[in-house]
Amino acid sequence: MKKILLLIIFFTFISTGFPQVIFESNFDSGNLQSVTTTDSINFVVRLNSDIVGRWFYFKMKNVKNRYVSVTIQNSDATRPMYSYDNKNWIRFSEIESPRKNYFSKVFTEDSVYVAYYVPYTVNQLYEKINQLNNNPFVKIDTIGFSEQNRPLIVLTLTDFTVSDSQKIYIWTHGRTHPSETPSSYHLDGMINYFISDDDVAAFLRTKIKWIVLPFINPDGVFLGKSRVNANNVDLERSWNLTPQQTPKEVLYTKNFLQNVLSQNRIHIALNMHSQVANFATFWIHTASSTSEYFYRKQIQFANLQSANSDFIRPSDYSYSNLQSYFPEGWMWTNWGDQIMALTYETPYTRFSNGTWIDNSILDLFGKQSVYGIMEYLGINHPERFIVDNENAIVAGNWNLSTSNSFWNYYGESFLYIMPNDFNQYVEWSSPQLKSGKYLVYAMWQDLATSATNAEYQISTSNYFKSKKVNQQLNGGLWNLLDSISLTNPDQIKVRLLAKGDGTITADAIRIIYSESITNIEKEYSVIDDFQLLQNFPNPFNSWTKIRFNVLKNPQNPQTRERVILKIYDILGKEIATLKDEFLSSGEFEVEFDPSKFDNSLSSGVYFVKLSLKGKSKIIKMVYLK
Repeated sequence: MKKILLLIIFFTFISTGFPQVIFESNFDSGNLQSVTTTDSINFVVRLNSDIVGRWFYFKMKNVKNRYVSVTIQNSDATRPMYSYDNKNWIRFSEIESPRKNYFSKVFTEDSVYVAYYVPYTVNQLYEKINQLNNNPFVKIDTIGFSEQNRPLIVLTLTDFTVSDSQKIYIWTHGRTHPSETPSSYHLDGMINYFISDDDVAAFLRTKIKWIVLPFINPDGVFLGKSRVNANNVDLERSWNLTPQQTPKEVLYTKNFLQNVLSQNRIHIALNMHSQVANFATFWIHTASSTSEYFYRKQIQFANLQSANSDFIRPSDYSYSNLQSYFPEGWMWTNWGDQIMALTYETPYTRFSNGTWIDNSILDLFGKQSVYGIMEYLGINHPERFIVDNENAIVAGNWNLSTSNSFWNYYGESFLYIMPNDFNQYVEWSSPQLKSGKYLVYAMWQDLATSATNAEYQISTSNYFKSKKVNQQLNGGLWNLLDSISLTNPDQIKVRLLAKGDGTITADAIRIIYSESITNIEKEYSVIDDFQLLQNFPNPFNSWTKIRFNVLKNPQNPQTRERVILKIYDILGKEIATLKDEFLSSGEFEVEFDPSKFDNSLSSGVYFVKLSLKGKSKIIKMVYLK
């Protein structure tokens, strides 16, 4: 009876001008086993599954201006992706995909591709390799072949004009599990930044030799598998087998790595994956299955990734006992803590901060991942560098800790002291810096007894700021202390005083060059005994409030000084005078409403200039009309 009904419906659609919807998956990475329907509107899709049913990638034809509803029986997809041209992919909205394994939509083109996430196929990899062929910072090799004779392509990324003798080696491999396409776009982001024209990236290429195997499982990718190769073997769990038992892809990779490691130490080995959970993660291996030292180093590595990224945080980390059949287990068995070997997983859906992933986000995530690697390796660049406690001036009886019982500090040690007096301190100094804007951060080890009011003092030759922080929070991460504008070459110093309501820990500071200074800022960015704070809101539409502090003159606390607060446009033209009067010390707030001064003001960047005693400070604000 059902067959007769289907035929009647089919002919009804033909007679009214609607051809039957056709499903296809006979292309690179495609996966679709069967499709059933009772009305040619609501379709039930079943996938070819292996260890799990997850990955799908298929094409639907004859769907223009038609409502189509699809339920996927054996997957776990949340808001999958679609594309009309197989290049530009869009995530189904919450309305179109309100629950797992389901989507419905009236499509605007005759054909549409649908996938668990944006595909990254074997042919895409070949296109990427062709693009890199003439890149002077990339060498392309084949280290072996898969079960179906596809090449295992390795990229070596470095500055080949610089000797390898002093370089640090990094290994990364991806797509062990074919369905995990976000990991490939994350890895692409790392590669794209590392070989870019950016000054820091160019410097890193002189210090690092990065070896990348983008696809260890090209057969599985081509065949549209979820977690296995052409012989239905999970390569992730095949690293401790005998040579006779080991899949070809793993055997060739192990042989290659053994050859590299016979001549050089690999400092970092990243195993790139993706996971269903809505957060990125590192799989950190327990101290009982590795060592206390290695456990600490893993957390330090992960913390530096978190400290440099918007998309991963310490609460996202995962923990497990290390097994010998994993690649990290094989490395631990043979080289111990010489290799920082970790699995790095991106989500398919969204990060723990709520951001839904797309390829542009993953590209940025990759760049941020490179910064974390740079800091873990202790590589400093004039525009991005760390000063550790080992290179700080220490005044007083500070204690040194190298304990593996603490994990939230940079490098191999941190200093600590019980509150005493401000004559005891730790002071970090930058080298001479070019003019520009700099962000100044501090890292500390958090303790149960840590001070909640530890005092940092940030200074240059003509600037001083004191900031109190709660050292019980955000241990092991970079905490912003200040943003400083240097109008001339200068040195930044950060001093941590030995006073507070608990233990003071002194670890490291980080300084990052953020941008150059405009001409108007160079003229007026001097600070002495007053402070101009950032306006709020910023950007603003109708009004904004500007706050400033006039600091007390210790020689004459009752002194009143002439204070002038003006607004300028980006060309330096004066727009308004908000304050011109004699003021004593204190905190002040002034409202700026552009309509009261010049209704013709256009949207854009404006400058607030505060002048006192022949000196000035300036901030930038954005007006959105």
